[in-house]
Amino acid sequence: MNPFKDFDWSVKSIAKIIGMVILAIIALTVVISLISFSVKTIFSTASRQGYDESGYSTGGVSYDSEEAVYTMDKIAIAPREPGYTSGEDAEAFEVKEYYGTIRTRKLDNTCAVIADLKTREDIIFESSDKNKESCNYRFKVKKEVSDEIVKIIEDLKPENFNASVQTIKGTIERYDDELDILNKKLVSIEETLEMAQTSYDEISRLATRQQDAETLAKIIDSKLNLIEKLSSERLNVKESIDRFNESKADQLDRLNYTFFNIGIYKDLIFDWKEIKDSWKFETKQLITNVNDVFQGISLDLATYLVRFAQVIIYLFISIFLIKFVWIGAKLVWKGKRNK
Repeated sequence: MNPFKDFDWSVKSIAKIIGMVILAIIALTVVISLISFSVKTIFSTASRQGYDESGYSTGGVSYDSEEAVYTMDKIAIAPREPGYTSGEDAEAFEVKEYYGTIRTRKLDNTCAVIADLKTREDIIFESSDKNKESCNYRFKVKKEVSDEIVKIIEDLKPENFNASVQTIKGTIERYDDELDILNKKLVSIEETLEMAQTSYDEISRLATRQQDAETLAKIIDSKLNLIEKLSSERLNVKESIDRFNESKADQLDRLNYTFFNIGIYKDLIFDWKEIKDSWKFETKQLITNVNDVFQGISLDLATYLVRFAQVIIYLFISIFLIKFVWIGAKLVWKGKRNK
């Protein structure tokens, strides 16, 4: 039996076949979409916001103290070969800086020893910071009394106390080189500006005598543009010279001082406040966990059951549609066979 031979190739029959195929594709698409939505719904979990464990504070107590790190501002003008300076007087430009860390059970008393140095005229504090866990100070001392301050700090039994010595001769030399270039540039600009002024004045007088208005207008316009450009450049160079002179003076001023960077930290074997805060933190965590459990077996369970019922309804609808499509397909097929 050849199905192609017995098939009704009329336009009406072919149209029915095409219509049935289109309906089957639409029904299959709807069923797949419903099943996919049902599966995603039943396995989806509600996201709970606002319970990030990292969001709980420890009452302002830091369990890991971080030591303050101080860095000196470095001025980079031009690259230089590291470790070398010209001449034999580099030691005359040495700047000494001390870095110290002190751990103590009596934080307030130890911090007060350093803080009381503010009253001395030969000591200048550049920064200070104090909190419940630590205090940090950066100050500079006249060189002639630096040994006295070193002795005071050593009496506090620092955990570490190191000295760093660095020559700033190379920095001063770079400032001198830049200032020499800028000063030469300034002299050249001023000479050019003076020559241009003189030259244009002569041309202006000549054009005036000859009553050449057009030439005079061009000369005046060119003169104003050149003078404005040279004046602006001269001003910029002078500002650069002032900045370099100020920076050089600041560097030379460092030669008169010894710098200290001292960090003092609380170091208690039994810190009852920290223990209390840690218990408080863990108690909050316990309450949160218990609350999560009760929510999980109550509200979350109820939400799950509602969603499960929703999925069951979707599945029944999907089965009904499949059955309807199947019955419709059988009826169409039987009608075609009867013909």
